[in-house]
Amino acid sequence: MVADPGKDLQSALKETYLAPYLLQEQNEDMSTAIEQTLIEAKRLIHRISPNGNMFRVLWIQYDVHNLRVFAKATANGLSFDDCKSFVSERGVYDPEYLHSCVEKNTLDFLQTDWQAAYNKAVQTVATGKINEVDGIFDELYFATSRRIVKESGDTFMKVYLSTFIDLHNLKGKLRLLKNESFDFKPAFIEGGALDQSQMETEEDIYSAFAQYGGADFWKEALPYYQSTGNTTSIDARSGEYMLVLAREASYDMFSSSSLVMYYLKCRQAAANVRIIVVGKNSGAKESAIRVNLRMAYVND
Repeated sequence: MVADPGKDLQSALKETYLAPYLLQEQNEDMSTAIEQTLIEAKRLIHRISPNGNMFRVLWIQYDVHNLRVFAKATANGLSFDDCKSFVSERGVYDPEYLHSCVEKNTLDFLQTDWQAAYNKAVQTVATGKINEVDGIFDELYFATSRRIVKESGDTFMKVYLSTFIDLHNLKGKLRLLKNESFDFKPAFIEGGALDQSQMETEEDIYSAFAQYGGADFWKEALPYYQSTGNTTSIDARSGEYMLVLAREASYDMFSSSSLVMYYLKCRQAAANVRIIVVGKNSGAKESAIRVNLRMAYVND
């Protein structure tokens, strides 16, 4: 935070855990270096775990994101090279390999039902219904995640995904209540602990949020949403609650939660570094950077 923008800041980064990653990158690119820390964390977890595949629920979202990019690119006649700057390497599958499966129509060899969902998304883009594409891939992500967790049989991963789905549904229902004219899809994801009947009104939803960390945990995020309609603060607190969930469960040294917590910590560290570096290099005041840090991460 005290380093000056530019070279001084770049030098300061070399005194952090990013040092070896920066030195490996051409022009010491910070964004690429941060991405590499998360890719390495993913590989480490998969390597040391007796059942590394169950942790795919943490990064299959990036593969689904890549499919979303490819669907929109395909519908517009764009190649992999045209869209590769928009894809993530954090997923289970190498982006270029994933794209080759798209071209060969062999996505089902990777995950069940991926090909049909992808074809539907491409057709939807072609008809101009861009707003429906995200819903198709959201459903695909959660269906894949549920299957991964079910196959793993791991107790904590079941709790983790169920909680993640509940928080997703609560946020989605809030958005729907505030924008009733917009048809958000999917309106409800199966697999959580909460039923749709428990989130009919805003009051229901606020009560339900309190089940995850208590009412005080959300005392700033929910009023912020009420006044702005912006879910950024809810997203931040949801992410923080998932970390709290993993941390509390990690008291059991044999639980998979310890590795989940490690990955979430790595992801949070990456987000914090990005916020600081982008803020400093854009000339933002320290107070503004700290506000952004609090928005993305609240340390109780």
